[in-house]
Amino acid sequence: MTVRTELIVDSRYVDVVGNKLKNLGVWAGATEPETDDVLQLSLITDLAGIAEFATKIRAKYWQEISALERRGGRQFTDLDVLLYEVRNQFASELGAVPAIGKNRDTLIGYPQHKGVGDPDFGDRIDPPGNTYEVAAENPVRVGVVDTPMYWHPDFPKDRIETEPDVEAAPDRKGIYSVWAGHATFVAGRIWQAAPEAHIIVKAALSDRTGDGTSWETARKIAAFRDERIQVLNLSFGTVTADGEPPMALRRAIDVLTAANEKLVIVAAAGNLGHRARPPWQIWPAAMNGVLAVGAIGADFSMKRDWVDTEAEGLRVNGYYLDKPVRLSDASEQNFEGFARWSGTSFAAAAVTGKIAHDLACGKH
Repeated sequence: MTVRTELIVDSRYVDVVGNKLKNLGVWAGATEPETDDVLQLSLITDLAGIAEFATKIRAKYWQEISALERRGGRQFTDLDVLLYEVRNQFASELGAVPAIGKNRDTLIGYPQHKGVGDPDFGDRIDPPGNTYEVAAENPVRVGVVDTPMYWHPDFPKDRIETEPDVEAAPDRKGIYSVWAGHATFVAGRIWQAAPEAHIIVKAALSDRTGDGTSWETARKIAAFRDERIQVLNLSFGTVTADGEPPMALRRAIDVLTAANEKLVIVAAAGNLGHRARPPWQIWPAAMNGVLAVGAIGADFSMKRDWVDTEAEGLRVNGYYLDKPVRLSDASEQNFEGFARWSGTSFAAAAVTGKIAHDLACGKH
């Protein structure tokens, strides 16, 4: 995962935090913080000189920081040390600490013992027929935050919607990454279970690597606030060294649930359960107010008490790319539009589809 030297701050305090960072000599303010009005958060970039600053602060608080590192079982990064000093100074000067945190990585989880998550050939799928007649002007609306979507030729344009001019793209040789088909697979799973739903896909993660930042992911989640969605699918997650949920993701979930208390948020529980020491939490699945979905019978599926339910996630047959794809061993393969893939991403999508179908049928 990328080590980012970026901070996310509650927009109400971005000026006071910015001034503090300037006084500490780690931010010149050359780039104006990026602000999201829905999240009421700001992103501060272009931090510099953090390593030198952290060296001095470690020497100043070496006993306290060492104790915190031992207690948490992790070593503080230079950015952690900066945050420690910033929070200490605000607590001393103001008696309160503004909401401030790191811009963490978010990524698609995959079974790391299965060829870096490569799919296999799948069987052709007949497009689903509507099993419940619903008025075209009032379908159940399902939001999806994922990679840019590759448009499968079987997808109906009146049922699946993507952002304008945002789509999965190949490299210069015309070859796609494995992850370029992730949103296609997820949206297809939802459509299979709920053909009467209207699915809206927003891209936050890379179609080359499957990762992104908590800032960009949270912004795309929050962008659904006024879209009248009834179910939101989040087939990705992140692990944090300190065990705390990323501030931006927590804020985005809170924004949506405040706008619609009946909204159902479904997230993949993560694919790190097969590790000798699995993480305690995968975010956002482990957050309150989120339905965490694992994969039935999969050793990679997380097995924690915050996992709410399970669905099929082993060698699932689904919609995929019909273009050349580069696999993890650098070989190229054309899946001809269908693949079998494993992961809690696809278990979550199946649950999202079932909930959407039940809503259409008046079962919720």
